[in-house]
Amino acid sequence: MGRQNRSRKRRDEMNKIKKARYDAKELIRLKKTLGLLDAEGNEIMKDIADVVDIKTAKEIKRDAKTREQQELIYEHQESLEKGQKVKVTNDKTGVEHVFNSKTLKDQYGNYPAWFKKKKTAKRLRKKQHSQTKNFKQAWTTVNVPL
Repeated sequence: MGRQNRSRKRRDEMNKIKKARYDAKELIRLKKTLGLLDAEGNEIMKDIADVVDIKTAKEIKRDAKTREQQELIYEHQESLEKGQKVKVTNDKTGVEHVFNSKTLKDQYGNYPAWFKKKKTAKRLRKKQHSQTKNFKQAWTTVNVPL
């Protein structure tokens, strides 16, 4: 038939007691790592503001958004600049390739050997998205098609 609730209730009660005990131990361990407790276990009075920077979820999201905006602005400015020409000679064939630092292509339109298309596809999509006509600085990762 069905399970008996009696043993489950008893097990839940015991787990609550065990959780309370482990939480207290974990709090002591955390205080020791932060330096709020000395070796004997006596509390050292410190302001929590001296030990930790407290941020709300909104502040963390805002910081992440501004960091991403700065990256996009940097990539957009980088895309406006003309690339430098870098000369590289192939050891096996002896052919001299002139690579553009902006597009990473040589005079024949080929990418270098270390360039992996799958790895850099997401970065290139972001770059192309930032160059669109109606580009806004309040951009989030949600709007980019993957």
